[in-house]
Amino acid sequence: MMKEILKVIRDGGFLSKGDIANKVGIQESTLESILYLLSSKGYLKTIDSRAEKPSGCIGCKIGKECMQKASAGRVYTVTDKWKNHFGENSS
Repeated sequence: MMKEILKVIRDGGFLSKGDIANKVGIQESTLESILYLLSSKGYLKTIDSRAEKPSGCIGCKIGKECMQKASAGRVYTVTDKWKNHFGENSS
């Protein structure tokens, strides 16, 4: 389940927590707990979208619009630790 959530975050673009929960078939409250666990283990990085853009947004043709939508909240991105542990193209 955690690996699937990480893949959705990696590949999904800008998604709300509700969108992520729906894609993996869990309750949003369960997702909150899993996101906390993944962050504490170093597999996810929380970015304050008001202060910094995720590296994947740089050069994206909709990056500016996307980040405007996220301006009031957090953005999660997978870390190098996850990429190294599971592999960048992990299925």
